[in-house]
Amino acid sequence: MSVGDILDGSFKLFKANLRTVFLIVAVISVPVQLLSAVLLRPVLEQPGMLEMLEDPTVAATAAESNTISTNQAIGLLLTLLVSVLVTPFIAGAISRVVSASYLGHEVSAGEALRATGRRFAPLLVSFLLVHLVELGGLLLCFFPALAFMALYVLVAPAIVVEGLGPIAAMRRSWRLVRPRFWPVLGTALLAGFIANVISQILSTGPGLIQMLFAPSWGWILLAIAGVLVAMITQPIVAIVSTLLYFDARIRQEGFDLQVMAADVKA
Repeated sequence: MSVGDILDGSFKLFKANLRTVFLIVAVISVPVQLLSAVLLRPVLEQPGMLEMLEDPTVAATAAESNTISTNQAIGLLLTLLVSVLVTPFIAGAISRVVSASYLGHEVSAGEALRATGRRFAPLLVSFLLVHLVELGGLLLCFFPALAFMALYVLVAPAIVVEGLGPIAAMRRSWRLVRPRFWPVLGTALLAGFIANVISQILSTGPGLIQMLFAPSWGWILLAIAGVLVAMITQPIVAIVSTLLYFDARIRQEGFDLQVMAADVKA
């Protein structure tokens, strides 16, 4: 598949599994986003920019009254940690759904979540290891970090589809990506760019409303925006990674012929 084929196929698979994908992300992201918004409520309830421009004394009063307590700050840090830790779980569950759909099968959100739960430890360990490697590459120079990102972009699908451990999955991803490193890097960057643009579009409106007017229900608006961003951007990246995984296996291992042979035997 070309870059266009992978991106087009990603959106088609997203559309075909829309309900299942949304359920997976919602089950995990909605509680996290709501908790984060509730903990940030003292800050978000400060007067809006328009009100402060009309009366500068409002800003000083609000700064004294609306502060985050130590417990709330700890809660925010824990919420951030949880949101980071569930990222590989979401990626694995979506890879599970997309893999089944790509091979002509169908799994429910519950089945995907249960199956991914059994692979959560390898997904989490590989997620942390990959980001440590990327951080090391970033300290050396910007490009090595991008290179490691591309070389390990197939780790989650390898864990979910093949049942590999974290180190084995990282080696597997490296071997599959290396022969077509530049196309994979370009596709991954393009998918990330598209996800970032969509994220900015979805979050800009609620962010502006909160900044300018600071309505009392602004924290709810921002929580909804956060959920929508997660529901759309996280699946795009996960689906592209899964299609890149199958494309690499087809090119190097004749995976499509293996599937056809299995269907004939069945």
